[in-house]
Amino acid sequence: MTAATTDLPAALGFSAADLDANRLGKLSLSQIDHLKNIRRRKTLAAAILFAALVLAATMLVYFGQVNRSLILLGAGAMLTLVNAVGLGRAGRAYMRVEGDLRSGQVEALVGDVERVLRRGRAIDSFLLRIDGAELKVTKDVFMGFRHEAYYRVYRTSYSRLLLSAEPAS
Repeated sequence: MTAATTDLPAALGFSAADLDANRLGKLSLSQIDHLKNIRRRKTLAAAILFAALVLAATMLVYFGQVNRSLILLGAGAMLTLVNAVGLGRAGRAYMRVEGDLRSGQVEALVGDVERVLRRGRAIDSFLLRIDGAELKVTKDVFMGFRHEAYYRVYRTSYSRLLLSAEPAS
């Protein structure tokens, strides 16, 4: 194994037991726990953001009525719309993770991995392209793969979360 290959388990946070379960097309117990933690964090963040935006929108509408300000009323209405869109996105993310947990299935992508670095003004994006799919990853995961090497990559079916990977022969 090369240094890049041995860094993959550490970068992705998977064990040999996780990889064995993924080879069978299933989630491992630790991956199920990880997905439940992701679901819990996303739900908590969405609830906090929802409550904060409802409070802010209510205050804007109230002060808009008291001061007869169309600008404040409009800002309160726009904040309400932004909140609705955010809540919809949070609901979609929750349902994707829930779908992964219910099915317990893992999909495998096999092929040459192309590492793509997209330079941005403020931040760089690290992408892996394999078998027609594009995966956004962290720098550590990006560096764990060899460019244009043949891999088998396992990810969840609905939320497309990268779970594990191995060089394919």
